[in-house]
Order: sequence, then C-alpha cells, then structure tokens
Amino acid sequence: MSASRTNIAAAPTADDDGYVVSVNMKVGAYTLAASSPPAGARKVTLKRTAVGTADTPGTVALVGRDLSGQTITETLIPGATGVTVTSTKFFAAITSITGAGWVIDGVEATEDTIIVGWGAQMAIATGSGTLHGVMVNTTAAGAVVIADASGTIATLKASIAEGYYGPYDVSWSGFLSVTPAAASDVTVIHSGSMPESYAT
Repeated sequence: MSASRTNIAAAPTADDDGYVVSVNMKVGAYTLAASSPPAGARKVTLKRTAVGTADTPGTVALVGRDLSGQTITETLIPGATGVTVTSTKFFAAITSITGAGWVIDGVEATEDTIIVGWGAQMAIATGSGTLHGVMVNTTAAGAVVIADASGTIATLKASIAEGYYGPYDVSWSGFLSVTPAAASDVTVIHSGSMPESYAT
C-alpha cells in the first residue's frame, strides 16, 4: 500500500455539541449542526441533562463513515444526567443520529435534553497499516503521542528538535492517532486507511 501524509498543525480540540446542539430528547432523527469534525476521525460523545424527573433515555443510533469511506454504525445508551458517553469507533463523518425507545417521565412530563459532539483524540487512519515516520516542522513545549488501539507507539518529547524521526516502519492496528499536547506542527508518513473488513 502506498504511503500517505497527514499534517497536524495544532492540537485537536473537543466540541461537545458539534453534531447536535442542546435539544429535547425524542424518538426520531436529530438535526445535525455539522456532518464531520474539522479534521481526521473522532469518537462521538453524548451527554444527557435531566430536566426534573429523569426520562427513560432509550438509545441513540449513530450512522456515519470511517476514514476509508466505509459505512459504520454504533448505538449509544445515554448516561445519567451530566455523564458523557463516548463511542468506541472513530467517525470521520456522521450521516444520522437517531433516538429510539425514549419515554418522557410520568411526573413533570418534561423532556430531558441532549448534546452530541466529538472528542479531542483524532485518528488519522483506521483499520491497519504501517507508521513510517514523523517530520517535526515546528516544535512546541508539549509532547506528541503516537498511538494505536493497543496503546502508545512512540512519544516525541516536548520541544524536540525539528527534523525527521524514523523510519519506524511499525505496524498499527485499529486506528492510528497523533496527539500533540501543544501547537507543534508535525507531518506523519503512514499507509492509508484500510476498510475494517479488510484489516488484519
């Protein structure tokens, strides 16, 4: 598989209502404020706020695509009020977010509210592949952590010298994420995303 390059010019940030801004819970599709995070693929986050007596939350179904363009799905169960629930999969895009099984409380009959967004950890490839190396273009006072589904692959220390680090040529599986703790500008050389059904 040919190599790809991904540039990360700033530390990725979370947006807890990037997909769905605070709205009453319901059975049916929620209106999307955005269809994708600003870069890469992110895990989806969901938080419920009880209004009066807590409702029966039901489930929230996510449909979207991964970085290889394949359709992926996941179902989340909203937690107790104020508790953030996070998907296990990284979504590069969301096509629908749909509630099911929600039942309004029988005391005040006030709908709980919900927000849906994305986390800060950013996957730059999913499935499986090879990490070739990292070019540090601009250094900053924060470490850069490279990881996959099994854990940390490498950590480039804070204020590391600019230049190329590699070749690593190590296999990654599940996802490949690069997380700068500060405003370092890095370019990652890696194999592209492979559909999960083809990944080994």
